[in-house]
Amino acid sequence: MPADRERQRAKGLAVSAIAEVTTTNPHQSVARAVVAATVGNMLEWYDFTIYAAFAVPISRNFFPADNEVISLLLGFVTFGLGFIARPFGAAFLGGYADRRGRRDALSLTILLMALGTGIIALCPGYDRIGLAAPVIIVLARLIQGFSAGGEIGGAVSTLVEYAPPARRGLYASFQQMSQGGSTMLSGLVAMTIALALPADAIAAWGGRLAFVVGLLIAPVGLYIRRELEDAPLFQKSDHARELPIRVVLRDHWRAVLTGMLVVMLWTVAQYIANYFPTFAVRELKVSLSQSYLGPLVVGVVLLFCPLVGMLADRYRRKRVMMVGALGLLVVAYPAFSCLIAAPSTERLIATQVAVAVFMLIYTAPASAVLAELFPTPVRATGISLTYSLGVAVFGGFTPAIITALIGWTSQPVSVAFYLMGAALISLVTVLTLTDHTGEVLS
Repeated sequence: MPADRERQRAKGLAVSAIAEVTTTNPHQSVARAVVAATVGNMLEWYDFTIYAAFAVPISRNFFPADNEVISLLLGFVTFGLGFIARPFGAAFLGGYADRRGRRDALSLTILLMALGTGIIALCPGYDRIGLAAPVIIVLARLIQGFSAGGEIGGAVSTLVEYAPPARRGLYASFQQMSQGGSTMLSGLVAMTIALALPADAIAAWGGRLAFVVGLLIAPVGLYIRRELEDAPLFQKSDHARELPIRVVLRDHWRAVLTGMLVVMLWTVAQYIANYFPTFAVRELKVSLSQSYLGPLVVGVVLLFCPLVGMLADRYRRKRVMMVGALGLLVVAYPAFSCLIAAPSTERLIATQVAVAVFMLIYTAPASAVLAELFPTPVRATGISLTYSLGVAVFGGFTPAIITALIGWTSQPVSVAFYLMGAALISLVTVLTLTDHTGEVLS
């Protein structure tokens, strides 16, 4: 029975590590870990998603074309290229987090994100440097994508490795809450710029201000993360023998594939929320300032992630996620149909609230589910690779796919069918999962 003895030994080590969090490490260390993971993550995702909020002026400045749809598609394809770089960032930065530590990797990701954001903020337009402008923007998006590829693995690993088993859903839910905070922050900044500047100023240079804001706040996240300590559970793990990416691809590839399908609805819903401003302006003819109410609404709703995380700890994660997936499957078509039939600010907000509430219910427990698919020595790599591949395959090109679908079908309600398809696939996947709620991490 050597295997049984080995499992008991691993369980004993994990329990002692968790106990050490509350004994040798003061509660202040746990709180610092939560703040470092969530605040830094919020700033990181703000830099990455603000691009979607200013897709229209970016496409005109850097990707001019005779056809406005083609210009916008080029801008969104560049947005999607950032997701192609993410699996490479996941392999390198996730492995860095598993071998060198969560703190060092998280500090590196925020530095890289600031670099990409700074390039976008300062790059001259197509009218000044010609083809060099779109090339530079593509490079900046690739740097941002590389950075984001390693962000979620380090952040979620930090949260769950500090969490007691019975509260892991709560701790992990702060990751999605921080993404909601970034969505809200980007919406607030975008709406402020839209209200303060005329449309021609925004198109010419005003959109760059949003990237400058991200560049200015990056040092805050870096300072917080440099003060972070790795959790005892990670410190006690054997994390130096083999390249983590090799272990994940060899021993945990089934977990990666399963996790990608779990992530499908998460990322599609998230990037549909990011696409709302463009959808509202182009298809509903809503004013630019009103369109930015969407990210604010979605961000406010996602601030309730810890509440759903607690519910998932109590009633089990599979049940809670199934409610979220079913809700999006049922609500998407009638909500978008009603909005498109008679566009108004009130209906726009109501649709965004409906999508955001069920997205909240599904995504708040999802971070814990991803973390539970992988053991501690390769957890950051496993989470990063799974999420990055899921986003690259399903979510990163969501704005471009929706723009193309609407262009081909002349039916704005196509966005609802895309969301419903993702909800159905992820729902079936969640039904097949083994629920590890409350179990000790290996």
